[in-house]
Amino acid sequence: MTTTAVRAMAAGGPASLSRFRGALVAAVLGDCVGGEFEGAEEVPMERVLQHLSSLDDETKGNGNLDYSDDTAMARCVVQSVLSRAGFDERDMARRFAKEYSESPDRGYGSGVIHVLKKLSSSQLSDVFQPARDQFNGRGSFGNGGAMRAAPFALAFPKLTDVRRFARLGAMLTHSCSLGYNGAVLQALAVHLSLQGALDLPQQFISRLIAEMEDVENDEMSRNDARILKEAEKPFCERLHRVRDLMDRSKVSVEEVISELGNGIAALHSVPTAIFCVLHCLEPQECLPESYGGLERTIAYSLALGGDTDTIACMAGAIAGAHYGIESIPPSWIRCCEGAEDADVSAERLHALYHRS
Repeated sequence: MTTTAVRAMAAGGPASLSRFRGALVAAVLGDCVGGEFEGAEEVPMERVLQHLSSLDDETKGNGNLDYSDDTAMARCVVQSVLSRAGFDERDMARRFAKEYSESPDRGYGSGVIHVLKKLSSSQLSDVFQPARDQFNGRGSFGNGGAMRAAPFALAFPKLTDVRRFARLGAMLTHSCSLGYNGAVLQALAVHLSLQGALDLPQQFISRLIAEMEDVENDEMSRNDARILKEAEKPFCERLHRVRDLMDRSKVSVEEVISELGNGIAALHSVPTAIFCVLHCLEPQECLPESYGGLERTIAYSLALGGDTDTIACMAGAIAGAHYGIESIPPSWIRCCEGAEDADVSAERLHALYHRS
């Protein structure tokens, strides 16, 4: 049995509590530790490892690494689905607006700030309209919907519901299909990981491609791709690139960035996060032998630079759903603001999921 298989067994069976806790806590972890390198063009692995090693310093105190808008909005998703025992777009929109109003300094982008301010209006009848109005009616294709998509995979056991509600949840702020389809892809990756699908990596990526072939097979997706001069099915095309990179005996950070991207567009970050997880299922020469798969995933995500907090957040959710809570060093959890709250929420989501 491989080391990967042994570690994965610790997570328990499909949709176990350990996997739920791992997914939600590792998403917060990726966000918090990723903030150190956000926007950096080059991040030497040595710097990444120094940063991660510093998390063992108990003198720094608990929760000294702040979470960003990634976690702030994901918490709203969790709170909404738990309070409503399902998806309620008006409740979720209200929570997004309230969270921003109470804590605006979390790194929100200028575009989404305009949307959130409009969502706070008591006169608003259609909560999806502010997002549709963005960028002269073209909508946003950023990764803001994808960064908060993991909870949909933890709230709804049916794949059709995961697809539907991840899409709608993202459309509250991202009305371009290249934005909300990225959220669907991220939620699907967490959903499949939760079921143990990463035990068979090639089948995992093939399943994602098959699902996204269907997701991107609508007129809106084709039209947006044409306007933005992307491939006919942009996320499918990127997932094929992920599979090609998986098949190479060696791949450099530069190649990953060139092929997949590391930016704030969903197309340039969600497939990247998925690759980080797949690439780190096995030990890597550049990483300590003592690292488990989740630790490797987080470290590798940071070394790509760019939108590090969001890529590490998304990769953390997928990896955490595979390896479980036992794979996360307690010292890492202790350092991250909101990690303990995420752990509590994961237990409640687990109960909701298994009642459905």
